[in-house]
Amino acid sequence: MRFIREIRDNGEDEIEVLGTTSKRKHDPWKWLLVLAILAILIVVAILYIKEDSSIPEEEISEEVSEEMVMEVPPLANDSLPSVVMRKDSINDVVLDIYALHDLEARLSLSLPEKTDTTVRFVLQAADIRKDNKQILGDFVLDGEQLSRGKRKTGYCAIVDGKVTLGNSDSDEMKDHCIERRGDFFRQYPLVMDGEVIINALKGKANRRALARQGGDLYVVMSRNRESLYDFSEALADMGFTDALYLVGGTSYGWCRIGSETYDLGVRKGNPFPNANYIVFSDKRSFR
Repeated sequence: MRFIREIRDNGEDEIEVLGTTSKRKHDPWKWLLVLAILAILIVVAILYIKEDSSIPEEEISEEVSEEMVMEVPPLANDSLPSVVMRKDSINDVVLDIYALHDLEARLSLSLPEKTDTTVRFVLQAADIRKDNKQILGDFVLDGEQLSRGKRKTGYCAIVDGKVTLGNSDSDEMKDHCIERRGDFFRQYPLVMDGEVIINALKGKANRRALARQGGDLYVVMSRNRESLYDFSEALADMGFTDALYLVGGTSYGWCRIGSETYDLGVRKGNPFPNANYIVFSDKRSFR
């Protein structure tokens, strides 16, 4: 039979089992380790509960609620010609969005002067070929066809100052512009009927587009270098139903917001021959 004797020495308790050759003691380091692990688990639990309670419910879910769908606000409902600019972002693509209100469009082979206060927005339109420095694709100015080509199927047709954006290699709209003494040029289609159009253009650059939502027209520019697909997808997700590419990168243009003018891109001393521009002006200012 085993006998248990309790020994008290210096305030410490120890239990010794008599009748055996071994002595069993509590290991203090083992219990310190257990307590440390428990403390860590408690701290982690407290931090998790605090962080979880600080996140709004609508941000926890990965699903997009109706309140999170981004749309471009409509233009002001008045009769004053104007350009209204705002910054927005979607899909990590930062955009400058210029709303063009009550303006007419035309094409030009010369850069308008800033002293013409009727001009509100100017950007380069069709690309220039590297080999012969001619305009790339079908290009019609005041009813006269200056170049031909259908490598890019997107188009901008302008008749009586009104813009039509489309995607077709047909000559129907081009011939209509010639008959009505209008303007026409081709570029990459980015979004048509709300669907992203895939283009073969590679690499990243600062992107620009002429876009439409409902009956309103916009110029949209990326603040950073983007692939053409990411830029197109951002336009579609932003709610633009149609969008046509414009010459991007650092190509020069300018806009007038209120009474102030702002440079867009970099102005070079000797622009490309046949550099062409889409110009937005107050109505009836050039007819």
